[in-house]
Amino acid sequence: MELLFPFKGLNKGILSSKQPIDTARDMQNVRPYKDGRLRGGQRPGLAKASTTQGGSAVVAVATVTVVV
Repeated sequence: MELLFPFKGLNKGILSSKQPIDTARDMQNVRPYKDGRLRGGQRPGLAKASTTQGGSAVVAVATVTVVV
């Protein structure tokens, strides 16, 4: 079985059984071009929002049930 990269992008407008060639029903964070070449790959992330670690360590986790 040969799997091809969906270079024509996302297509949710038609039944999956009639999906056009080179399209995908579901995809995230991908791009068809890299360095000007048609090759497919992961979209790069943006710069870090913060260089410091936020918050503190988790001390406890609890489940609370309320009966009224």
